[in-house]
Amino acid sequence: MTSPFPGAVSRDLDILIVEDERPARSELKRMLRSLEMMGEIREASSVTEAVIKANSSRPDLILLDIQMPGGSGFDLLRQLGPDHPPVIFTTAYEQFAVKAFEEEAVDYLLKPFNEKRLAKALARLPFPDSQSPPLTHGDTILLKLDGECLLLPVESIDLMVTTGNTTEVFWGDIRGKVNKPMKYLVKKLDSSLFFRATRDQLINVQNLVSLRTNDEGLVEAKLPHKRQVTFSRRQSILFRKSHKI
Repeated sequence: MTSPFPGAVSRDLDILIVEDERPARSELKRMLRSLEMMGEIREASSVTEAVIKANSSRPDLILLDIQMPGGSGFDLLRQLGPDHPPVIFTTAYEQFAVKAFEEEAVDYLLKPFNEKRLAKALARLPFPDSQSPPLTHGDTILLKLDGECLLLPVESIDLMVTTGNTTEVFWGDIRGKVNKPMKYLVKKLDSSLFFRATRDQLINVQNLVSLRTNDEGLVEAKLPHKRQVTFSRRQSILFRKSHKI
């Protein structure tokens, strides 16, 4: 089957459609599915609803209208902050194009547009990640520590804990933050080195101090500096299968 995209595109994207008109949201969703986008597609009809949904689970992409009741698409980006997800504007107003690209928009689609034009916009997304090798021994990850940036060797990390749109990283007796959500890190990090103990916690299995199964059948891991993580039931089962404990 010939790809509808002029370039490589990840099909497993979490996409948030922000558009106040229901028919327009439905048509965008139809086009995305027709283009074989297989990830979760969520919808928001206002800036307030979009902020709640984007903060509860950070999307990989926002398809964003500009003029909506109660606020504009630019208001949404300001509320999400400078590290907001990539944005493709979908609007009937061409006069906002310059401002949109000042916001580093991936593309600016003028309504009405077709699937071919949407595919071209999606192909511009900065998502080479699915084709890049995982981060492992000898690689580094960029963290923020006390307002400054730090390149930390991946193997030094003991624990990662998601905190909204950012993830806290613990190594030794120090902690820092990486401006990426947990689901991004799970895809980027070497799965033989890191294991997702719960929805919100990722551990370095090579830095474990000890492991045990508690009375409820859940795996408990002790980490350096007296940190402890109790696995979820599902992840306890998966861990015992993959690590033979």
